[in-house]
Amino acid sequence: MAASVTPKSNLLEDYEKERGKPMPSFNHGVVQANLVVALNAACRDRFLIASELSLASEPPMTPDISICSLRQPDWLHDEIRVAEAPLTTVEIVSPSQSINDFVPRIEDYFRFGVRSVWLVLPPLKQVAVFAPETEPEVFSEGNVVDPSLEAIVALDEIFS
Repeated sequence: MAASVTPKSNLLEDYEKERGKPMPSFNHGVVQANLVVALNAACRDRFLIASELSLASEPPMTPDISICSLRQPDWLHDEIRVAEAPLTTVEIVSPSQSINDFVPRIEDYFRFGVRSVWLVLPPLKQVAVFAPETEPEVFSEGNVVDPSLEAIVALDEIFS
């Protein structure tokens, strides 16, 4: 009996529908992994760093990385959609996305209670940090500084 294979286009559509964003690229995956490591090194003692955390927001959102209040996971009772807003979310721009695609999402994060949003632009090796009612600060050399977290991450660690 031949194995059933799901067409590649259906997999992409399912991924995009579930997460509300396109499937990530190679560079996206590398940057995401580097950021998780760098954020853990910079602030694991103060925050919980989670990848692909589904939020119980309206609309439902799944940021690439969430920086949350420090708490111990309940390994017996998992959460599919987390009701508590992360302190910060990180979105990494994929090749098929434009920066303008993120403006409504950033606004939705702020309405949900997120304090800051990092928008990572791999081709430019830049990170823009957004906070409610302020202009975004763009970092293209040195360190990314997020005043809401009192966190500092070297750009070299993100784009290495």
